[in-house]
Amino acid sequence: MIYLGTSGYSFSDWIGEVYPEGISRSDMLKYYANVWRFNAVELNFTYYTLPTYRAIVSMLRKTPSDFVFCVKLPASVTHEAWRSKTFPEEDVKKTLQALTPMFEERRLKILLAQFPYSFRDTPNNRQYLQLLREKINAPIAIEFRHASWNNESVYRLLKTLGYTFVIVDEPNLRDLFPYVPKVTSAVAYFRLHGRNRDWFSAPEGERYNYKYSDEEISIFARDIFNLSQQVVDTFVFFNNCYRGNAVRDAMKLRQMIEKALLGG
Repeated sequence: MIYLGTSGYSFSDWIGEVYPEGISRSDMLKYYANVWRFNAVELNFTYYTLPTYRAIVSMLRKTPSDFVFCVKLPASVTHEAWRSKTFPEEDVKKTLQALTPMFEERRLKILLAQFPYSFRDTPNNRQYLQLLREKINAPIAIEFRHASWNNESVYRLLKTLGYTFVIVDEPNLRDLFPYVPKVTSAVAYFRLHGRNRDWFSAPEGERYNYKYSDEEISIFARDIFNLSQQVVDTFVFFNNCYRGNAVRDAMKLRQMIEKALLGG
């Protein structure tokens, strides 16, 4: 099964670009699922703030029963704990409790642990990956930003720990992790961030200001199609969210994949 969508869905700069003028934030997810017909979304707000049970139930009710979610773990787990040596037990407990309805309906497919550029391949950080596996008994996808993790011993470690490797696409700059289309579990997970050369200097929102060319998307389509034949589930999320580029590129990718599936 190939699940396709964007990293987040509620952006003010999407209004008038891809969402209609005047749409309310409360109607965005319904529009995302029913009008654009995406079958998955990656929730990123959970990185910044702990979700509430009520908010999660609302999302389930606004989407079809076959629509699924991938949820990013909070910053305390991926950006702070490995530095402080204190695991955020309470944050994890509250997050998982709030997500209970998604687990019960089998619509939460995987948790995303996106580590920062400063998280490099060291013995201590490998130990943290082992600790995270012990603390959370749920499917987890691991995203690295630093290229030091791009080696076969890391892929073996991910496989041993039962982690899904996140295939990232981002600019070819200063030891950012390269595009490596491979899998370490029964899941393929693509996060396509764009290739903005100003990655390290642009304001946070504009870091993802990039529109993929048809040629670039066609390469993704080929790799997604090929890997999808080797795994149970494939997730593809565009994170080049600036002014709705992620939506346009995801729709273009879907057309290419559908054509491939039809043998065109």
